[in-house]
Amino acid sequence: MKKVTDWAIQNPFWVTALTCVAFYLLPFKPKPFGDGDYHLGTIQLIDFMANGFSGNVMINKGFVTLFCYLPAYLVAYPFHSDAVYFACGVIFGCFFVCLAVKLLFDAFEMMGFSNRTKFLILLLLSLFPVHVYYAMGIIGEAFAFFASSAFVYFLVKINKTAALPKHYTALALSLILIYGMKPSMLPFVLVCAGFVLVFKSSAKNRLAFAAALLLLPALILLEQRLDQSGMEFKSRVFRGQILWSRFELRDEPLNWMPQHGNDAFASQDYKNNLAKRKELDSICAAQGIEPTKYYIDWVKNDILSHPGLALRQYFLKFFQSQSFVISPLMKSSKPAVVKYGIHVYINLVNLVLVVLGVFGLIKLYRNREYRLFFPLFFFWGWCLMYVCLFHSEQRYMFVFRPCLVFLSGYAISLWAARSTTNVNP
Repeated sequence: MKKVTDWAIQNPFWVTALTCVAFYLLPFKPKPFGDGDYHLGTIQLIDFMANGFSGNVMINKGFVTLFCYLPAYLVAYPFHSDAVYFACGVIFGCFFVCLAVKLLFDAFEMMGFSNRTKFLILLLLSLFPVHVYYAMGIIGEAFAFFASSAFVYFLVKINKTAALPKHYTALALSLILIYGMKPSMLPFVLVCAGFVLVFKSSAKNRLAFAAALLLLPALILLEQRLDQSGMEFKSRVFRGQILWSRFELRDEPLNWMPQHGNDAFASQDYKNNLAKRKELDSICAAQGIEPTKYYIDWVKNDILSHPGLALRQYFLKFFQSQSFVISPLMKSSKPAVVKYGIHVYINLVNLVLVVLGVFGLIKLYRNREYRLFFPLFFFWGWCLMYVCLFHSEQRYMFVFRPCLVFLSGYAISLWAARSTTNVNP
C-alpha cells in the first residue's frame, strides 16, 4: 500500500490521467460542446487564418480559450467531423488538467508540504474530480483551471524561492491567461497586478512583471479586431445577468439547479426573470430608451426596495455558488435516490475543501504570509462578489478551485505538522 501511495504522490499527473480515463466511462458528463461558442469560434478562427486573416470570428466568451483549443482543432479540421473535434478537444483539455494538478503539487513541494498532506489532497481531488468533469466537454473550464494553477505555482515561486525576472514574467502571463479565459476576472487581475507591483522586490523583477502586463491591452485590442459583432452581444449578456441576479433564489431559495433555458426544469424564478426581461425590453423599444442604463436603474431600485431580500440572496449565493449540481444527472431518468445520493456525496467532499480553504486563508493571514494571503483573498473575494452581483452559477467559481486546493493543502499541512509535534514532543 505504501508503494502505491508513494507512487501517487510522486506522479499526480498520471493519477489525474487515470482519473480522466475512469471518469470518461461514467454515464453523466457536460454537454459535449456546451453552448457551442468555443466549438464554432475555434473553427471560425481556423477559417479566418486559412482565408488570409479575413472574415469573422465569434468571440462571445474567453478569447484566449479559442487559441487553447486551436492545436486540437487543427488536427481534427481535415475530418470536418464533430465527433473528431470533440475527441481531440477533450484529450487536449484533459492533458492541461493533468498538467495543472502537477503544477499545484510542485507548488506544494516549494511550500514544504509533507507527503501525508499531498496524499490527502490527492485523495480529496480523486473523491470528487470536478476538474476532470469539466474537461469532458468543449466548454473551456479545463484551461481556466490550468491558468489558475499556473498563477498559484508562480505566486508561490516568487515568494518561496530566489525569484528571477522570468518568474515575475510568468506570473504576469498567468494573470493575462486568467483574463483571456474569463474576462469577468479583469477587476481581480488589475488589483492583483497592482499588489504585485508594490511587492518588496528588485527593480528588474517588477519591470519584467510590468512589461509582460503590456500584453493585456494588446490582447483586448486584438479581440476587438477579430470580433465584428461590436458590443451589442456583450451588452445584452450584461443586462441579462444583472437582471437574473435579482430573481435568483428569490421565490425558490433552495432551487440551486443551474438554469439553461425555459424547459421542463426551469425554475419559477427563471421564468419570472424571462417575463421581466421581455417587459423591460418592450418598454425600452416603445420609448426609445437605452436598455442597459434602464436595466441598471431597475436593478438598483429593486435592491433598494427589497434590501432584506437582497441580503438573503447574497447569503444563499455564498453557499449555492460553492456547491455543485450536475444538471445532466438531475435531468436524467435515474432514480431519485441515485441523483440525490451522488449530490450529497460530492457536496460533502466539496464542503471539506471549502472549510479547509477558509481555515487556510485565515492561517496565511495569522502567519503573516501577506504576499500569499492578499492575492488569494482578492481572487476569492472577486469571484464571490461577481456571483452576487451577476449570475450565480457553480462554474463561475470554478476558476478559483486551484487556489482553494492550495489553501486546503496549507490548512492540512498545519494540522499534519501539529499532529507530528504532539506525537513526538
